[in-house]
Amino acid sequence: MTHELDELGSSDKSLRDAMIDAEKDGVVEVHNQESNEALAQAEGIDAHFMVKAQVINEALEECGMGRFQWELFVSAGFGYFSDNIWLQSIAIIMPYVAVEDHFPNYPGIRMATFALYMGLIPGALAWGMTADVIGRRLAWNSTLFISAVFGLAAGASPNFYVLCVMLALNGIGTAGNMVLDGAVFLEFIPNTHKYLLTLLSVWWAIGQVVASLICWAFIAKYSCDTERVGIDGYRCDRNTNPGWRYSMYTLGAMMLFLWGLRFFVLPMQESPKFLVSIGQDEEAVRVIHTVAQRNGRTSSLTVEKLRIAAEPYYSKFGDRAPSTTKFSNLELAKRSFSHFNLEHIKGLYATRRLALSSSLIIFIYTALGLAYPLFNGFLGGYLQSKGAERGDTSVNATYASYTYQAACGIPGSVLAAILVEWGRGGRKFAAAFFTVGAGAFLFGLTAVRSAAAVNALTCMASLFENAFYGVIYAIAPETFPTPHRGTGDALAGSASRLAGSLAPIIAVYSAAAKTPNGPVFAAASIFVVTGLSMLALPIETRGRQAL
Repeated sequence: MTHELDELGSSDKSLRDAMIDAEKDGVVEVHNQESNEALAQAEGIDAHFMVKAQVINEALEECGMGRFQWELFVSAGFGYFSDNIWLQSIAIIMPYVAVEDHFPNYPGIRMATFALYMGLIPGALAWGMTADVIGRRLAWNSTLFISAVFGLAAGASPNFYVLCVMLALNGIGTAGNMVLDGAVFLEFIPNTHKYLLTLLSVWWAIGQVVASLICWAFIAKYSCDTERVGIDGYRCDRNTNPGWRYSMYTLGAMMLFLWGLRFFVLPMQESPKFLVSIGQDEEAVRVIHTVAQRNGRTSSLTVEKLRIAAEPYYSKFGDRAPSTTKFSNLELAKRSFSHFNLEHIKGLYATRRLALSSSLIIFIYTALGLAYPLFNGFLGGYLQSKGAERGDTSVNATYASYTYQAACGIPGSVLAAILVEWGRGGRKFAAAFFTVGAGAFLFGLTAVRSAAAVNALTCMASLFENAFYGVIYAIAPETFPTPHRGTGDALAGSASRLAGSLAPIIAVYSAAAKTPNGPVFAAASIFVVTGLSMLALPIETRGRQAL
């Protein structure tokens, strides 16, 4: 400590005095400096940021897991809810949109899913990468509103082309949810409660259930009779087939309501780790004190503690701690353009271990992004075809099966949250187990016909799918360091969406499309291979501090 104190000039007298007090209180442990530098190098981040992040983590432990975090769990859950509700609702309504005038038949209507993905791809990139430059709040406050507005507009579409445009614009907003909501939640929870990041996927499953119930209610009552279309002049138009439109209106209004709750009732604080990464230490301290107050506690964190923690690392390399910085909204907008470079991408490949982790996570996201919509993106039509094989083509039978499998995803999230904390397995084993298991159940689904068998296997597949998504959407933000977390999630998320955009093309034009089981078999194969690859992840994040 003496060496560092001697390097401080008279202008740093207050900091010098604070460091003396801190030494007495045991706040600064200089003997850990070399180990901290080695750890920072291994993690591919600056040592001064790492020690500040550790101080923030300690402050979050002091704040505890309280009201602020549980409100954030709900608010972040809205994003997971929104992400799945749109993909599932499109899958459900497509068979009934396809019979309406001015819309293509069922094989062609599946390209509506492609349109959604055309918005999801740039949305994931834009929201995620800008979050590492201007912060998380813009995306957090905007995405639900954008998806709500264009979801409502999609319901009023007069033809297929307008519907596709509205879905693409909806996708731009929806994409920001899965890219950032989990990362934001991670940056506010104590290390002891990181398993809740996996449990967030329960909202994803709830979104699928809600989409199923709403679409079932409207389509069963307000859809035209598909067996009468073209007979005795019977036409299926927007007057006789409003069920799918009512579904979109209802879901859009629901998203608007959730955005209102998020924006006005459950306002978000900017991530304190992001703030210290750009030199806004005072603002980070203010946020921590706000969290503590919300939880009915007090925080001992001060700006001096952050400066004391980082000072030895600045001094060693001849640097000085950055001055406190504040940005207006306009300055943040300018910063988003002036600081947009490859720095955050390079940060994901700063070390061999981090490079392997980043590459493998992006591969896993890509593979799952293709496999999931190959099955789930067209599940409504698939269940309809399975019903036709046994002579049951009723709307209620199809959507009862759909709702059963959707509900099974909810316990999958709970099971995943338990298994990720299992001592011997951790995140990697849980992700691999659930992904391979989902593939196995889909293989079984291709060989059965009875309603009971179809319902049982789709239910189990849904449980395992929701579980592995919960785990992998926790592994990614836990692996990527805070300064580059948004970019890492953006690259993984956009790769997933890009692969997902190929699903409707494969389902419509490939050899796998010749039978209803073809896309399901392809999805099952991808799940198994991807699940096994998860065991190669070099970083196990269970029990590891999120930096």
